[in-house]
Amino acid sequence: MLIRALTRTLSQSLDPTFRSVAIKSLLITILIYGLLTTLFIWLFPDVQYFDADGWFSWLNDAMEIGGTILFSAVLVLLFASTASLISTLFLDEIADAVEARYYPEGPKSRDVGLPEAFAVSLRFTLVTLLLNIVVLPVYLVALLFPPVFLIIFYGLNGYLLSREYFELVSLRHMKQSQASRIRKANRGPVLLAGVAIAFGTTVPIVNLFVPMLATALMLHVFRQLWTDKNVD
Repeated sequence: MLIRALTRTLSQSLDPTFRSVAIKSLLITILIYGLLTTLFIWLFPDVQYFDADGWFSWLNDAMEIGGTILFSAVLVLLFASTASLISTLFLDEIADAVEARYYPEGPKSRDVGLPEAFAVSLRFTLVTLLLNIVVLPVYLVALLFPPVFLIIFYGLNGYLLSREYFELVSLRHMKQSQASRIRKANRGPVLLAGVAIAFGTTVPIVNLFVPMLATALMLHVFRQLWTDKNVD
C-alpha cells in the first residue's frame, strides 16, 4: 500500500498544480521575510542599549552585530517551516488534483476551507514543536545511541504527522469521529506513512515541499483504506 502511494505521489510531484502551489508558497514566504527584514533594519540599528559616551559604548555595536546575526539565523532556520505552514493554505488544490487524476469516479469531496485547514495544521505544528521541546533531554541522551535517537525522533514525529495529514485529507469526506475510527483500525499503514513524511522533513530542499507531498501521500493511503476495506 505505502509503496503504491509513494510511487503515485512522486509521479505527480511535477504536476502543474504542485508547481503552482510550491511557487505561491515560496513567494509568500519570501514576501513575509522581506517585510520582517525591512522592519528589523528600520527598528533595530537605531536602538541604543548603552551610553554612547561611556566606557561600554562598544557594546552597542556588539549588540547590533549580534542581533543581526541572530535574526538572520532564525530566518534561515525557520524558512522551511514557514514555507511549509504557508503551503497548507493551498492543500485543497493538491488534494483536488490527486483525486481528479487517480479517483475521478470516487465519492466527491467537500472543500475543507482555508481557516479549517490552517487551524488544523497550526494546531499540529504547535503540538509537534511543544512535544519535541519536552523530549529534548531525551534526544540529547539518545544522541549517544544514534539508532535509539532515530527511532524516537521518527517515531514521535511520524505519529504526530500521520494524525495531522490523515485528519486533513479525511475531513474532505467524513466527520472526524469516523476518520478517527479508520485511522485507529489501521494504525500500522498510517504510522508508516507518517514516518515517511517525518523523514522528508529532515531532507534539505525536500522539506520545503513536504506539506504538498504529505497531503498527496496520505490521501492515497486514506482512499485505499476507505475504499478497499469499506470501513464505516
